[in-house]
Amino acid sequence: MRTTIVLAFTLSTAIMTSVATDPTTPSLRALHTSQKAPTSFPFALTIAPDTDLWLKPAPINGPLTSKPLITTNQPTFYTSVTLSKFVRASVTVSFLPEILYDQAGLALLFPRDPSKWIKGGLEWVDNQAKRSVVATTGHSKGADWSVSPPVAGASDAAAGRVRTVVEFEREEEGKGTSLLIKIGGELVREITWVFAAPGDPNEELWVGFYAARPAKPDVAGDFNVSVEKWDIVEKKRH
Repeated sequence: MRTTIVLAFTLSTAIMTSVATDPTTPSLRALHTSQKAPTSFPFALTIAPDTDLWLKPAPINGPLTSKPLITTNQPTFYTSVTLSKFVRASVTVSFLPEILYDQAGLALLFPRDPSKWIKGGLEWVDNQAKRSVVATTGHSKGADWSVSPPVAGASDAAAGRVRTVVEFEREEEGKGTSLLIKIGGELVREITWVFAAPGDPNEELWVGFYAARPAKPDVAGDFNVSVEKWDIVEKKRH
């Protein structure tokens, strides 16, 4: 039920230094997958069913034994960057959606508190590849999910594939408090707390591309994803 997503790697220079080209920065690391981290692109990513990044609290009137629904087993390839250094990340993904909630895009993880995270990309909902963003501050408080209409021109009707660019960017060229999320070149979400005071400027972030297929194995098989471009930019080291 998972499709293959393609991500490609590009380099960013100028007043910023691309994390990927910085010899002091670790290369991509694998999370929740046995696949080796890519060193070039395009990259074929295979996603098993019953994978997701999701958090839903227990109901207020439920039994005392009720527990929040927490799933954090989404296959991800990420690089590490400090909170104060992050400027921008982007990925280009394409895949053949087949099953409800098939998804791929960018993820921003907080290893200091694994229950806190943000993801954004394309997700198969209502038989459409809609622009989807989910954010949570963690601690079983639940996740805030928003969806918006599909990206114009994102689908290849003949092949059935969808494709788009997903961007995470700190506002004001890396100086503001908000994380701006663009999908298909359009701003779809502003998350104001990511870089807000009194946060620790040296806190570690894991930023990377991910895909997931929440459907159970008895419903669908692997989701094959093709990843075309991947880029991350941080403030230049001094």
